[in-house]
Amino acid sequence: LSDALEGSRFNVLHIGDKFRDPNNRRVLGYEALYVGQGRIDQSGDPAVMALTESQREALRGDRLLPIGPADIPMNFLPQAPEQQVDGAIVSVVDGISLIGPYQIVVINRGEPDGLQAGTVLAVYRRGERVQDDWGRGIKKKVRLPEERAGEIMVFRAFENISYALVMSAAKEMRAADIVTNP
Repeated sequence: LSDALEGSRFNVLHIGDKFRDPNNRRVLGYEALYVGQGRIDQSGDPAVMALTESQREALRGDRLLPIGPADIPMNFLPQAPEQQVDGAIVSVVDGISLIGPYQIVVINRGEPDGLQAGTVLAVYRRGERVQDDWGRGIKKKVRLPEERAGEIMVFRAFENISYALVMSAAKEMRAADIVTNP
């Protein structure tokens, strides 16, 4: 920050958990948790920054990102994807396990998969594996069918991931549930 001018404003972010693809466990990126905002009060090396807003504790190693104009559109045109999308929910923002309406999820598909702001996708609960006690002689595990759980709308797409808002939820959703064309 030696070149940051006095009065410059920054977002303070904490690097959280890895986003892993539920299908192949490949690292897709890292969660960035919003800590707050700060203002440079004294430029130089090191610079002095005052926190002007905080939503959680600022820790050593947190990152600073210059505040610029938001590039998230305020108006969305909901639309189905133009190509087939077969993905999964990677994570839910704020790390809870059950997902419901108006929560934000991360999915393992992005711009190269045809996703853009406004893309609407269906969510299906992944069928559980259960013991089949009525099988012919051999007891084995079977996978129950997938069930439609709701719809999400992408509001920000990147190369490997997208952020989406849960628009409706007829059933609870979880990480690793399937996302596909509506």
